[in-house]
Amino acid sequence: MIMKSTMIALLLGVLAVLSGCSAAAGPAVSDASAGASASDGSTSAASSTAPVATPAVAGMRAVAVRLRTDVAIGGQFQTRITNTGSEQFSVLAVRLDSPGFEPLPLAGRPATYQPGATIDLPTGYGPARCGAGIAVDPAYTAIQLQRPDGRLEEVRVPLEAPDDIIDRIHTEECHLLALAAAVKVSLGGFTLVEADGDAALQADITLIRGENTEEIALTELRGSVVFDVSFAEASDPPPAMATEEGELVVPVVLRMTGRGCDAHVLGETKQPFLFPYFVTFDGGQPQYGILDVSPDQRDALWSYVDVACADA
Repeated sequence: MIMKSTMIALLLGVLAVLSGCSAAAGPAVSDASAGASASDGSTSAASSTAPVATPAVAGMRAVAVRLRTDVAIGGQFQTRITNTGSEQFSVLAVRLDSPGFEPLPLAGRPATYQPGATIDLPTGYGPARCGAGIAVDPAYTAIQLQRPDGRLEEVRVPLEAPDDIIDRIHTEECHLLALAAAVKVSLGGFTLVEADGDAALQADITLIRGENTEEIALTELRGSVVFDVSFAEASDPPPAMATEEGELVVPVVLRMTGRGCDAHVLGETKQPFLFPYFVTFDGGQPQYGILDVSPDQRDALWSYVDVACADA
């Protein structure tokens, strides 16, 4: 108990520095006020493979892959590059080349490909270009290449996209952008409290009206495998911003889940800070968004784990 009290005191010091800090809202989803819904935060996977752009590049194949770690980090997927030729080459940097996204500079870690080798390279994507008639195809991986003789060149390899991965990312990003334009949702600073005899964190979620004139309700909160996020006070109907109001502040509580202190869970979780929320516009279909958790807030949450799991 003495150790736990000391740790709580230390955490209070961390939280005092962070109090009043508010994370900017994460990007939001498609035409929120039009009623497009996303119950689990992802679009449905298509059964077909997206068309492969041409022409091909001799000796190289590129396939888009998205891992759970990519979803957790955000803004990237993996380009699975295979050397299908008989000559070694090195990839110095990559980027997505698609009409559906703003281009980013070539970047990434270098990798050397022997004949037959397959290596995944993290590939960032820029802000989505959204609007009627904007497609993601033809999609390429732009690659800065070094040949065995040291010669440098840039090539554009047609990007295969099983399950329409690039299309799905584009749809999700445009949905999030539209939701963010309708309402900004942010997570405020933490305060250490006691809930049912255990240490917990209290914070405010703030909704600020954007390009929208409808009633906006915060209908549901979800946590991760480590942290539970819930409303501080039961509310039926859920807390809502009336049409003439521009801001809504909703107190919430963060606690450890039943498995949150498990060493295996803490060591293996890829998305401990993925906190989904759902809002409705004039009682329409729930719209999915994700609370943005700043680096300082993540540090505070890990400090809270130390306190909450001290006796576990």
